[in-house]
Amino acid sequence: MNGRALLRTMLLTVVCAGATSSLLWAAPKVGSVVTVRVMSAKVMKSPKFIGPAAGGVSRGDALTIKEIKGDWYRVEGAKSGWINRTSVMDGQVALSSKPGGGGGASRDEVELAGRGFTPDVEAEYRGKHPDLDFSHVEAIEAAQIDFTELEAFVTEGGLAGGQ
Repeated sequence: MNGRALLRTMLLTVVCAGATSSLLWAAPKVGSVVTVRVMSAKVMKSPKFIGPAAGGVSRGDALTIKEIKGDWYRVEGAKSGWINRTSVMDGQVALSSKPGGGGGASRDEVELAGRGFTPDVEAEYRGKHPDLDFSHVEAIEAAQIDFTELEAFVTEGGLAGGQ
């Protein structure tokens, strides 16, 4: 290997190591607070997607991480159990009810506030589009899944188990 190729390899190694360490540094740690970033999420009794749920949490709920297993956080807060990292964001977000927000908002706060279709926005949209049929959307929103039955179905069918 000539000097230039060796230098290129070493540079690539340093860049990859730096990127990896910055990703690890940015991840939440045990004891830190995360905020639910999706409209609603299930907190599970065990760290997997399919199985019994411990309950639900809503956008903006703050949860404290007690344990981390891969992409799953055991949390305490509005509900206690396991939540997948994709449903939360690092840090506690304090949203303001005052017009203008009372002092600026971070990118994460704006992203959190922008998720979802509020009842006011939905009413306005329905008013502007009276010809649209929302019955299918309402049926999906009303559907309830018994996660214990779903887990039994997955186990009986020999499926992956939603890990």
